[in-house]
Amino acid sequence: MNLCGEIAIHKVFGKGKIIEFEQNYVVVLFDETGAEKKFVFPAAFGQFLELENTALLKEIEEVKIEIAQKEAEIKKVNEESAKVKKNEKNMGSSSKTKASTTKYSDRNNIAFKCNYCDGGKNNEVVGYKGVCSDETIKYNIKVAKHIWCSQPENMCFKYLNGEISRDEIAKFYDETKFEFSKSVCYESQMLEIWNAGAGVTQNGDEKGKPMSLRNVKANSLALLTSKLPYTDDSDRFIFAVFLIDENHEGDSREEGYVGANPKYRLQLSLDEAIKLKFWDYYFNPNKPEKIVFGSGLHRYITDIQASQVLKKICEIKKGTSEERFAKEFLEHYCLIKEIDSDNIPTPNGALQRTMG
Repeated sequence: MNLCGEIAIHKVFGKGKIIEFEQNYVVVLFDETGAEKKFVFPAAFGQFLELENTALLKEIEEVKIEIAQKEAEIKKVNEESAKVKKNEKNMGSSSKTKASTTKYSDRNNIAFKCNYCDGGKNNEVVGYKGVCSDETIKYNIKVAKHIWCSQPENMCFKYLNGEISRDEIAKFYDETKFEFSKSVCYESQMLEIWNAGAGVTQNGDEKGKPMSLRNVKANSLALLTSKLPYTDDSDRFIFAVFLIDENHEGDSREEGYVGANPKYRLQLSLDEAIKLKFWDYYFNPNKPEKIVFGSGLHRYITDIQASQVLKKICEIKKGTSEERFAKEFLEHYCLIKEIDSDNIPTPNGALQRTMG
């Protein structure tokens, strides 16, 4: 569903046009005042906003129902977790300690390594919503030599070699951007469809085979990470996070992927993202001071590390329209994972370890 261009009517501000439609909000430009106003999606519809195009109201109601169902499921999970926790407490302190130790060693959250993509970049998003600029295409192919970017069948490779025009690649993207793994590349559609794939094995006997994501669980956190061209991996930043709603494990024919919860997802602008360095939170358990992602496309992180990232996002979003939602996201995650949001430990990632 794309609401951009649709006419909305507000009870106070009157008629306006929706000029931006993102994950959990819409921006309306009102005719009479010329002011731009941001509203929560889909909650604002029916309460504050109406659409001239009534055909879309059914779809919006379906989204509302889906979110309500998800929240009801999460509430049920939380209630069951509370019962389990109470039973463990009654079994004695030794059992409780053991359960707690196991809890905080969980690595069911996941961080993805993404090639830099500035497609669709604006003041509110790093990119990852369109075809890269010519400069970035050239860097990804000629300098970074990213594997998919450099394949002869890749649209960007064909464009750089003069086989197709910029208009042709843009047309192909528009036609395929909502089909997972069918568009120009994963990165170009990542913040359009909010899915992230495991990719294929790069080395060894399994080279070229689809990878699985068997350690990932629903209601865990996914981090999308990248770095700017010509920078070191120590500068790797987190540009978006989402709560995992859907998990396809993958098999010998199809790669694994995760999809985002329809509500709990957040993207950052470039200025915000560079304040959220991945290596401030993550470290390799086998080589804690090594700051290299390597050839793999994902890393598993603990619940505590994930909560530390969300806490930092709350600091970054302070004073913005997303401050309240960032706090809600953190509290929601901590509730699911049974973490005290007021006593989250200080990050101790690889960057802190090298400085210490």
